[in-house]
Amino acid sequence: MTKNIEGLVSFPVNAQRNSFFGALSSILLYRDAYTEDTPFFCGKHQRECIRCGDCENELFIHKHHLKIYQYLITITGCAYFWTDKEIGNSFDKPYTADDFSETALDRLSLALYASGYHYEAMKKNTKENVLFERIKQAIDEKQPVLIKLSLGDLWAVITGYDDNKKLPYLMKHRRLPQLDKDWYNKLSNIVFITDKYDSTISLSESLDHMIRHLNTGNRNKLEQKIYQKLETEQDGKKLGKWLNQINGLAIETRWHASECYRNTLTPMVGEKKCKKLLLEASDLHLRFHDQAWKIWGLLGVSSETFFCVPKNVDELLNKSSARSELKTLFQELFSIDRRVSYLLQKCLSML
Repeated sequence: MTKNIEGLVSFPVNAQRNSFFGALSSILLYRDAYTEDTPFFCGKHQRECIRCGDCENELFIHKHHLKIYQYLITITGCAYFWTDKEIGNSFDKPYTADDFSETALDRLSLALYASGYHYEAMKKNTKENVLFERIKQAIDEKQPVLIKLSLGDLWAVITGYDDNKKLPYLMKHRRLPQLDKDWYNKLSNIVFITDKYDSTISLSESLDHMIRHLNTGNRNKLEQKIYQKLETEQDGKKLGKWLNQINGLAIETRWHASECYRNTLTPMVGEKKCKKLLLEASDLHLRFHDQAWKIWGLLGVSSETFFCVPKNVDELLNKSSARSELKTLFQELFSIDRRVSYLLQKCLSML
């Protein structure tokens, strides 16, 4: 017998490099019963979308997927990372408001707490047949399952199962659901999203978490390291690759944060002054995004290079003003993060 949950939106939708939040957003979109007819709040115009602009042909269901993704990546603090290694590989730390992790090891529990769902997490120490029966139970109850495969940050969604072959259907990054013979061999974590919370995270708690992620000691150390490397590193290729990794992550995630402020957080506040602060923070992180594109320009990075540094990056970084301009741009990016933190703190004080 074969069973499959229909109607799940595949990921990524738009700029979504993080497979954890992509897969989780697909599940939550389904669990919360979003459809193409669900109204979408437009942060740009601060009203329900009337399909008036460049995005008029985008499906509402895709807009909702991206909105969930942006909300979760922002309130967990992951939108403020500068380096991939800060994401961490542990996902079973219970979330408590008084704890704070600079590496967001609690992002699973915090994301699901914010989304209003309990969950049950298992690892590979559970036998394959036991896990498969638990998967069948979840699918029969129309509950897609979140699964982490292998090392790194590869997440997928279990959408169904084949009882005869004893295999689950997995929807992976950029792929439609298909049977996976190696699911158990590659298994790292599996998460069953179960019943609803009676209440969820408050906006105040979310803002507090975001603010603390914008003000870590590691962030200040990285800032000084960037300036020092720009002045002393002789290997232009090595320097260019490192700066591109940092810039490539930040340029995407700050855009997500900006969209989260105006699409999701502003409708949560009644205080007009607080709403104004959130919109100002949104504009600042849009500027961050624009300035990060200038860094890409100095590094010779573009869609034509597939957002990798070109072969002549050494030559580009040896130009007389290039490193000085890069330092100025990075100084502005870090300054923007600090200014956003200040605005979020002012907003928090009004709640």
